Amino acid sequence: MPIPEYRTGGILIRLIKLLFRKWYMLAASAVLVIIYANTVSVGPVIIKYAIDYGITVGNIGVAVKYSLILMGVTAIGAATWFVTRYLTALLSQELAHYLRVKAFESIHQQSMEFFDRIAVGQLISRITNDTNRLARTLSWQIRNIVNLSFTAGLSLYYMFTMSPRLSYIILLAIVIMALTNARYVTLIRPLYDRIRNQLGVLASIVTSNLNGIRTVKALALEDHEIHKFTGENNEFANLNLRVAKVRATYGNAPQLVLGVTLASVLYLGGSGIVAGSISVGELTAFITYLTLLMWPMRALGFTISAFQRSLAAAKRVFEIIDAEPEVKDDLKARKLDDIKGEIVFDHVTFYYTEKKPALLDVSFRVAPREKIFLTGPPGAGKSTILKLLMRFYEVRNGRILIDGCDIRQVEIKSLRDHIALVPQEPFIFSGTVKENIAFGNPDASMEDIVRAAKAAKIHDFISSLPDGYNTVIGERGITLSGGQRQRIAIARALVKRPKILLLDDPVSNLDTETEKKLIDDLKKILRGMTVIIVGQRISLATLADRILVLDQGRIVEEGTHKELVSRSGLYYKLYTTSVGGGS
Repeated sequence: MPIPEYRTGGILIRLIKLLFRKWYMLAASAVLVIIYANTVSVGPVIIKYAIDYGITVGNIGVAVKYSLILMGVTAIGAATWFVTRYLTALLSQELAHYLRVKAFESIHQQSMEFFDRIAVGQLISRITNDTNRLARTLSWQIRNIVNLSFTAGLSLYYMFTMSPRLSYIILLAIVIMALTNARYVTLIRPLYDRIRNQLGVLASIVTSNLNGIRTVKALALEDHEIHKFTGENNEFANLNLRVAKVRATYGNAPQLVLGVTLASVLYLGGSGIVAGSISVGELTAFITYLTLLMWPMRALGFTISAFQRSLAAAKRVFEIIDAEPEVKDDLKARKLDDIKGEIVFDHVTFYYTEKKPALLDVSFRVAPREKIFLTGPPGAGKSTILKLLMRFYEVRNGRILIDGCDIRQVEIKSLRDHIALVPQEPFIFSGTVKENIAFGNPDASMEDIVRAAKAAKIHDFISSLPDGYNTVIGERGITLSGGQRQRIAIARALVKRPKILLLDDPVSNLDTETEKKLIDDLKKILRGMTVIIVGQRISLATLADRILVLDQGRIVEEGTHKELVSRSGLYYKLYTTSVGGGS
């Protein structure tokens, strides 16, 4: 059973509360809708007077007078409707903008577990497609529902003043239509929920394939991915066909009900004219009212279905906004002031899943300005140490200290302001070289950017580009070599002027010559900082004062390169494999 906030009533209440943030626009729209509904519903009454007091008695002057009144009322209604549409569109866009921003903020506040659970395509679909659907609903469907409700209510009032007997027939038709639409909504809502979810699945597959298109092609997996996408697309098509079947079944009901109602009104109204109990003008007004209500009665089902789809979209957006990050600031968290750079892992244990620990009772200390190299076989837990230090994830047991302070007691932003991470696969944004370097510090001056680029030994290359630092780099840095991407990522880290620098396998994608040159340059770059280097290539050990060897989440060896080689343990095996394999 859905929690109260995500039931239809809970979602509606939240949307209404959000709309009331612009209460003056909402109030103006409501007043204008009521005015418009009055102009529409009074029209048949004016027609009745024109027929009964003008046309049927041969008084053309009276007929002309009421015709002019009808034109004036229609003009007022048109002007009112124009302003109403503009106001509701403005209000809905304000709400959609607010929801997009809140969802985007929430995503940026989430810890990495959130992104492990939800695919990127799903998030993109919710922030874009779902908020757009909400905007369309709030600018059109809600306005329609309010307008149709007032129009129907006022029309029934005028009809009952003319002929209660004919009014009861139309009222019965409205009740039948309401019950039909209620059944329709019950069937259609779950289907629309599944359709929105399936659309997110499709978006996720497309996003993953576009981002990883080179890998797909390199592994010749085009047919496999097409088959997977086709299967999910078939499911999407089948869900839409089921919706179409429900809509077709219930879509004909209004026409049948209205046809029977019109025939009944013509028969009873005609009999009333003959008997003298109803005038020609009143019968004409009733038929006009029936015609006026025909579209609302027919459209009500479609309006409700669109509204239901929007409620499903709102639920998906609210789920993102309401998501609680696994890692967040403690209420008493404090800022981390200027630090020396000491790092301590104190009996740290961490699980990605409960089945197998990624780290198990890991303890070590890094002195200020010390450089350590973490190595070991794949899956040993090396990169996990960097992720925990950045608080991408929270330790399960033990603690991590910086200058003696538990990082769980420090504001996350303050912690990360002192640490810079160069990932194994640096992400290069589509933009200029300057923007990519300054991403590490948006407030950096041009002088700071150039200084960081020179330190990362990438300034000369940038200067040789057609537009220098203003040269636009292709998406994901496709126009750059692996070494150039790494150096830009290092410059991005250095522009922060961090006290602690984390390097996650910085040479894994480089050829031997580029690797040697980068390592030689890093010896100068890393001076004055506390540095943790993760990698499998033993060449990185030359950058370190000390080496920690991990295996299956534990530290199994520790020492200098010379000491570890002499012990003939796991490090020695990794070293001989590296040298022997030339990797």
